Amino acid sequence: MKRLQKRYWQEEQPVHEKKRGSIFEKFLFYLIFGCVLTSVIGVLVYLFAGASVHAKRIADEMLPRAESMARLATRLQNGQVSYDSFLDFTLKNQQGTRVYIFDESGMLIAYTTENINSNDPVSETILNDGSQVVRSGEQLVSTKWRSVDGVVVGVPIEDNMERVVGAILMTRPSFEVYSSMMSFVRALIISSLVASVCMVFPAYFISRRMTNPIRSMTIASAAMASGNFSICADESRDDEIGQLGSALNHLSRELQRNISDLVLARNQLHMILDGLQEGVVALEADHSMLYHNQAACVLLNVCSEQELLASLSFLLPLCDQVRLTGEVRQTTIDAGERKLLLVITLSQETSELAPGTVIVAQDITAAERLEQTRRDYVANVSHELRTPIASIRSLAEALNDGLVKAEEDRARYYGYILRESMRLTRLINDLLELSRLQSGAVALEKEIFHLDGVVAEVVEQMSLVASYSGIRIVNNWNCKSPLNVNSNRDRIEQVLIALLDNAIKFALDESVIVVETRLPKGGRFAEISVRNSGHIPEEHLPHLFERFYKADTSHSDGGTGLGLAIVHEILSHLGESIEARNEEGFAVFRFTVALK
Repeated sequence: MKRLQKRYWQEEQPVHEKKRGSIFEKFLFYLIFGCVLTSVIGVLVYLFAGASVHAKRIADEMLPRAESMARLATRLQNGQVSYDSFLDFTLKNQQGTRVYIFDESGMLIAYTTENINSNDPVSETILNDGSQVVRSGEQLVSTKWRSVDGVVVGVPIEDNMERVVGAILMTRPSFEVYSSMMSFVRALIISSLVASVCMVFPAYFISRRMTNPIRSMTIASAAMASGNFSICADESRDDEIGQLGSALNHLSRELQRNISDLVLARNQLHMILDGLQEGVVALEADHSMLYHNQAACVLLNVCSEQELLASLSFLLPLCDQVRLTGEVRQTTIDAGERKLLLVITLSQETSELAPGTVIVAQDITAAERLEQTRRDYVANVSHELRTPIASIRSLAEALNDGLVKAEEDRARYYGYILRESMRLTRLINDLLELSRLQSGAVALEKEIFHLDGVVAEVVEQMSLVASYSGIRIVNNWNCKSPLNVNSNRDRIEQVLIALLDNAIKFALDESVIVVETRLPKGGRFAEISVRNSGHIPEEHLPHLFERFYKADTSHSDGGTGLGLAIVHEILSHLGESIEARNEEGFAVFRFTVALK
């Protein structure tokens, strides 16, 4: 997880550095730009859409004046106003407005000019408009200020009988309309600029107030990305920024909890993998090592990751095959005294990325030894059973076929058959006894008894057997009598008989077997040793208590090879120990018996 976080931060850091532009500056620019753009759009809209409105306003101003002139013309016809006064009112001092007067036939009879000394030409449009007003008797308003005549207003002149007796037209030239409109536009532009300048300070403080929380959130998010979850964003505001800060803090808490859960799960997984006796090695697609536990180093007898990779280099082609086919592959190798089974599987069966491989190393040394022991056990049992059975069969066939004629020979053959059957019985009994002991089916109950009596009885019993070979058994008692012990009397007697029987088989003729009992100083058990002349080769000592193991087959005398194995199992069930060693020219078997 730390490795992934570090890689993520290294990849994201340059992007963060590229995007370090100040949001405050951008926000301030956008506010001021918005104000300026609004002013510009307002001016452009007024230029394109407000000109006609301005022309209509001029026409509305001109229309009442034209109506006043029409009423004055009516008074002129009634003799209430002189002609000179009428001309002075209508044609002079119009300040850029032209006036045209038409008679009842639609003919132009008077109009204002720009220059008193010259006659300005009258457009055909004015003449037509004047004739139209006279004929229709209705007012005329034209706001097409871009035309040659500009804004045109026409009013009919009526007499007392409401008959049209003429018309008055007033025009405002286009340049007059344009000049009036541009003066308003200049005022609008100046006011927009002033407003934009005045908006700088409010925009500055508004931008600062809006961007400070965002900047603090940016710093907090960068800290969270680097793994520092103690920093919290400001969520005190009641607007969307406060909601964003609250969401960011919630994200931080959830992310911290999820990362903690992932770290805990990873640690638990590592504890489980590190606690396995099997070695686990995870490789990426490029054969670089992703993970290994300590058991892998122990099983492969290496100390470092480089040595581990080197020891597994021969498996890399198999790893490539597993990645391509998805099939599990396995092989066995020898690592020192160990025999290892290596199983190679895919680390990810489905992934967009190239999957890696996992190598699991299992120590199968004990299993191989157990299998070999089982095979040896079956072979030994088969051999031991086959020998007496073959002897009995051959002797019985000879008797059955009548090949043995003499009664003495037949009696001798019968003796052979009896001896081989007894040997077979002993072998089967020993096998059953050893099997019951190893399976735990035999319950060995302990009791208090005198050890000296058991030793004396067994020595006396086996002395008669040893005397046939000229061997003498000596009971060397080196502790106080009687000696109370806590064990199973019959089994201790069985152990002692088996050890003496083994010593008699391997002792030299006319030699001495010493049974010595002693009490170690401060010990909680008594030691009984059986010594006979001779020497056990050192390579045989670790295997003497194995089933069917015979150190010297020349002195087997028909033995089953199970006696010492039975002795070892009995003493193990009683919680005692036994050892075999060579001491000063003697072969010594020494076992313990717990004191009361």
